[in-house]
Amino acid sequence: MKLASVKIQNFRGYKDSIEISFTDLTAFVGRNDVGKSTILDALDIFFNDKGAYNKMDKSDVNVYASDGDEVVISACFSELPRKVVLDASYETTLEAEYLLNQEGKFEIVKKYKNGSITPKVYIHAHHPTNPDCSDLLLKKQSELKSIIKTQGIPCDNQTVNAVMRSAIWNYYADNLQLDDIEIDTSKEDAKRTWENIASYLPVYSLFRADRKNDDGDSEVQDPLKEAVKQILTDAELQRKLSEVAEEVSKTLQDVSERTLAKLREMNPEVANTLNPNIPQ
Repeated sequence: MKLASVKIQNFRGYKDSIEISFTDLTAFVGRNDVGKSTILDALDIFFNDKGAYNKMDKSDVNVYASDGDEVVISACFSELPRKVVLDASYETTLEAEYLLNQEGKFEIVKKYKNGSITPKVYIHAHHPTNPDCSDLLLKKQSELKSIIKTQGIPCDNQTVNAVMRSAIWNYYADNLQLDDIEIDTSKEDAKRTWENIASYLPVYSLFRADRKNDDGDSEVQDPLKEAVKQILTDAELQRKLSEVAEEVSKTLQDVSERTLAKLREMNPEVANTLNPNIPQ
């Protein structure tokens, strides 16, 4: 996934919502104290939450914001994954789940109430709003089954939520009433959706020229850790690691059995109380 744009509202000097688009190389040019670093810090907070260099604070709320106004930082992403796994091992797409905005981008909105360090997270999407087929990502499996049964909707597999959602949306295909909404990611499948998609987000690191940067800094280490994570998810490498793990397990099992056999010769009672525990 690639960052396409970011929107900021009620954050520091930005009261009204502003949108900044990004290309392969984006530069901010301007005099001191006009809000250049604010944009970079907003991105750091969005991507890294509690690990951000300058964490969200009450003082970050715009001084002209009204009581109850939230700091809002949202980001749009392009170059989306072709397939995502939302239910067990079932593959689907963000488009099939109606999780893209009108421009075909994936947009995440984070809202910070009173400068809270922990945001409420929403997916801003062009999504079905017909009451008969809305909020499907927020419904439990039993509720999806009930809709299918009540409306007599054909569905071959009622054990996978994504399949049931697809069947329901197909049934109402001529009357989905698509509209822009914000989907709360704290509930049901919307929560699992966000947790799975979050792993596809790009890594953001903020290097600051006004302080000493060190190899041990999280800004340096985190991208390296992320690179290792991505390397280890390679299917061929996973296969090789599984072979190594199996060989290590067999060797450990052999050593433990031979050790117990020798111990049994000396003291059977003690040997019979031992049970080798080979870690997975």
